[in-house]
Amino acid sequence: MFASNEFKIPSNWVYRGEGNCNVVISLPSERKILRIRKIKKTTSLFGWILNWITDILYWYCGSGLDDELRDLTFYKKIIRALIGSNFVCDAEQVFLSRKQVKILEEELAHQRPNYRKTKSLQYGRAALFDDYAFLPDEFYPFLLSNNTYSVEIKPKQGWVPFSERHFPKCAFCMNQYVKHNKGQIQSLSSYCPSDLFSGEPTKMIRAVQALVTNPQNNLKIFKNGQLQYSEDCEVGLFASFLTDIFRNNVETFENLLLEFCHFVRTCLLTNFESIERTNRCNMKLFCEWNNIIQESSAQTKLPKGCVLERILSVQMLDVEGNQYYYKLLGNKKLGEYDYVRELLKEVSKRPGTCLKCIIMMLGNVDERQMKENNLVLVPYLMSAIAKDCSLMITFKRIMETTSDNFGMKNIVSTKYGDFIVNVGVFDLYPKPVSTILKHKKKIKRMLDATAKCDQKNVVT
Repeated sequence: MFASNEFKIPSNWVYRGEGNCNVVISLPSERKILRIRKIKKTTSLFGWILNWITDILYWYCGSGLDDELRDLTFYKKIIRALIGSNFVCDAEQVFLSRKQVKILEEELAHQRPNYRKTKSLQYGRAALFDDYAFLPDEFYPFLLSNNTYSVEIKPKQGWVPFSERHFPKCAFCMNQYVKHNKGQIQSLSSYCPSDLFSGEPTKMIRAVQALVTNPQNNLKIFKNGQLQYSEDCEVGLFASFLTDIFRNNVETFENLLLEFCHFVRTCLLTNFESIERTNRCNMKLFCEWNNIIQESSAQTKLPKGCVLERILSVQMLDVEGNQYYYKLLGNKKLGEYDYVRELLKEVSKRPGTCLKCIIMMLGNVDERQMKENNLVLVPYLMSAIAKDCSLMITFKRIMETTSDNFGMKNIVSTKYGDFIVNVGVFDLYPKPVSTILKHKKKIKRMLDATAKCDQKNVVT
């Protein structure tokens, strides 16, 4: 078992950050990311006893390891296939002992944000991923600069289901009012995901500029794996970053920022796949659903195979919207992740069928089947993953340009030099079924906050 193959954490690890479910630690010497699951902290004796029993189960029965294996299998066979192996790396399950987890928690205590400390590290659940803040070894055929730069973006929800298009604003923009009312942000962001996913030059440039001006949790900049710019930094730091990457201290900040925005836009719209995808689907009834939806949508300008198109295509699995799936869920008592294993079984039964078609088929059943089939919720849960994922653009300056460089997909040219580029997508683990109810409540909060803001504007 894993207990005898305890993963040795290098001493030079770096806290990279965390979300609601996981703590992320960078291992620079190995160019890997160690992702550790989190669990709610206990506040009572009963909770402590329950956690103690859970630990025993993890140790003797391996249930925690089994859950992690389930999630990793889902990640590799479902999500990686949907978005593309070119953008999504492989992963490896590892074992951390209880002692290791305790030591890590103590060392992380002064680095984690206070609002994240309501959860602790979960014993027995960890996995290794490639660190997208570094370029893969195969990206070094040229003479490159010593420094590696990375731009992490959390693009959020670019696709709006038809039933939600009457909302006054997109989900991200409405949620800004909720965060502002709670004091979580000081000012509203002018970033809008629909601008970024539009494919239109002016809108995309506007979106990237908005992220730079007010990063919040949606933009981070790294240099050699070290965080350089985020929501807690002054914009002046970003100006230094631009001077550094473009090696230009003559141009104005405005010109360098505009060139940076063009560079990011090019990376987001480039198809970096070395092998073109071929449609081998044998379920033609559902295979054209994406084309039909796109024809009735304004979002048709994203080039096939670019990272935004791959993310958006998964978001678009949710055609019906939250209210529809909330009604389907009803009073069903479902295991939070039971659908994961059921979906994996369904996929294994249909070799040669594209995953989107299988997922859409599972969601298109009659009312009688809906009551018996838990997989009708899968389109929404898959879409939710893509609406909450992150992407990273990583690049190095090419020091010696030759004619052989031109025409290569992973080389992007700017006014201030050529860069070799890699793009990765992460934060792609399965969502629990309770996400549907969570989103239902969140939508109500967002609509209420937006209505109150509109009323204040009318009064003033």
